[in-house]
Amino acid sequence: MEPWFAQLIQMSITGSYCILVVILARLLLRKIPALFSYALWSIVLFRLICPFSFESPISFIPADTQRIPLTPAAAEASIPDMRGAFQASSELQVPKPQRQTSDAGTPTQGMKTPAQTPAASTEPAAGTFASNPWMKTIQYLWLVGTGVMIIHSIVATIRLKRSLKSAQHISGNLYQSKQITTPFVIGLLKPRIYLPAGLQEQEKTYIIKHEQVHIRRLDHLIKPVAFAVLCLHWFNPLVWLAFYLMSEDMEKSCDESVIRQLGSGIKQDYSLSLLALSSGRRFTYRSPLAFGENGTKGRIRNILQYRKPAFWVVLLCIAGISSLGVGLLGNPKQQAESVEHTAREYAQQFINTVITSYSTRVPDLTFKEPVITKWEQIGEYDKLLDIPVSLWALEYRLKPENTDLLKQLGDVSVEEGMLTEEGGMGKPMLVFSYKDSVADYLGVIRDGEHDMTSPAGQEMALRVFLEEKGQLPHETFSGQHVLVQFPLTTGETSQLLLSQPVKQGDAGIWTVERWKDTNGNEYYHTPQTEKTLEAYYADQQSGAEQGKDASLFDPVEVAVQYIKTDLGQPVSRDKLVVNYEATSADFAVTPESRLTGYVTGLAMNTDSLDFDQVEWLTLADADRFAALNIKADDLPGGFYILNKYEINDPYKVTPETEYKLVNREQPGTYTSVSKQDFIRYFGQLTDLAPPCTITISKGTVNSITEVYLP
Repeated sequence: MEPWFAQLIQMSITGSYCILVVILARLLLRKIPALFSYALWSIVLFRLICPFSFESPISFIPADTQRIPLTPAAAEASIPDMRGAFQASSELQVPKPQRQTSDAGTPTQGMKTPAQTPAASTEPAAGTFASNPWMKTIQYLWLVGTGVMIIHSIVATIRLKRSLKSAQHISGNLYQSKQITTPFVIGLLKPRIYLPAGLQEQEKTYIIKHEQVHIRRLDHLIKPVAFAVLCLHWFNPLVWLAFYLMSEDMEKSCDESVIRQLGSGIKQDYSLSLLALSSGRRFTYRSPLAFGENGTKGRIRNILQYRKPAFWVVLLCIAGISSLGVGLLGNPKQQAESVEHTAREYAQQFINTVITSYSTRVPDLTFKEPVITKWEQIGEYDKLLDIPVSLWALEYRLKPENTDLLKQLGDVSVEEGMLTEEGGMGKPMLVFSYKDSVADYLGVIRDGEHDMTSPAGQEMALRVFLEEKGQLPHETFSGQHVLVQFPLTTGETSQLLLSQPVKQGDAGIWTVERWKDTNGNEYYHTPQTEKTLEAYYADQQSGAEQGKDASLFDPVEVAVQYIKTDLGQPVSRDKLVVNYEATSADFAVTPESRLTGYVTGLAMNTDSLDFDQVEWLTLADADRFAALNIKADDLPGGFYILNKYEINDPYKVTPETEYKLVNREQPGTYTSVSKQDFIRYFGQLTDLAPPCTITISKGTVNSITEVYLP
């Protein structure tokens, strides 16, 4: 379930409590004018539609209604990536030429393992376990139900308006139609009163007064809003009951208003008119405010029993309803010391979901009461969001009733016969935000994905987590960005995103905030420091201004040093592609790499190929020749193919992959061909086949082009 759906459930739970309180108050006010009962429903409307409220020392809302229980999480055990062997008939097996190779020099150096880690795979928040298929099903059912109600209402309104096209205009906003049997008001911005034909003048007077009260009180707007709320909470039977009772109180209060205006002497005639014009059906959740709808019998009884209340009774009702409104509109004020208690309750729920996960995998596996061995807040950060966000370290032990069943769980962490919290990605760190002293559970981060021992590591872990949840923009620092693309020694293209963490413009230092490889993997840069990110970069800025490291003012130099030092890649400025006007959206585009090598395993009935990458050298690569001890005589054709190790890497092809062959009639140009023609062409080359250049991104081949061999 998504966060917005969890919020909807929470509002429905709180609204349900308010509905029950209002129904009880309604019973106590049954001899009081219905206007006061009608006013109480505004509290319910607010609670059902508004996701936030104020904190009040006097609140009738239970604290538990502000918290959504965790839904069962998917099993945490790692599932290995089982790949079947690639087999196919009519594969493209390209015969390789006797390439010129050399044992001189060293093989291409791989990338230095960086301190950064890819974007963390976080566990969703309470009620947001996307991996739970039941939660997805419930969301889809809710969407279907809401859509059906909205569509039904729109269709019913359109049909009604079509039937009113022949209505006769009487005066002002008053119309008469032979197509209807009961009066009603319809319209949002320009409400109209429609009367059925054949009414007596006395009946018209009552009806027009009644409908004018509706319009004056904006009931023609309130009821559609109430129906929209019903569409959102259609799964809650208490909301349906509230909608019906609110509509009944709306009509009763209008009846009472007419009696007050025209006097008690009209009660009998008014009641007879109401009975005669009863529609026999309800518009309710469609759109009109009909004169003869909503409990005719109850309305007649209310009219006959109506007495104008004494002034002191009115004051007492106003005071009571105001007090009830304050108590239901405000959230309970929580003491600061209760925050830890609330967070601990979520921790217990999290452990329960883990137990449920284990029991799902091994039905006979049961546990004794879990023991929390560590529950500690390790950090709090108030500048990531508008509200503080904190990290809590959780450690626990689960004692199984039958330890022999633990073997069925596979690779789990066991100490002294008890399961621990340790998972494949480390220990759980629960994430909470705080608003009005109320803890809101956001989700879980595993400490194996980041350095959680330093404030900078914790802050970066939270940033990755919140970015993936869509609560933060996809950039560590806002403002100007520089995008730098650079080649790896493997031939692949990666890119850096540089930002100014302290000051913007020429006076600000630059830093690499993240980088991305050609497979779309994103890595976040976390400086090695015991300080917070803000304090660390403030010191860097101050040092640069004092002349300690002026190179920090040059984004390209910062990029070069980062590539050399942090990534362990040899690079020079002339190999960089720099975009000084980049945005975070530019960085989101995965860089495309151009690789040269030999293609095998390509077949019509498969969507993959094997690629043996080589190093293509020409006379222009003098420095590389010197390192490899290769002489010009070794290049009779003007090129040299270095393939010290034959390694086939798998890549995916798609229907959009382009295939190009050398145009023999016009050397230097290429002809686009189909996949079938490409396979057929290389299948004919039994003795010698040229290498190909492929362009890839995210592990997918965008194009395959034959390399021209002189």
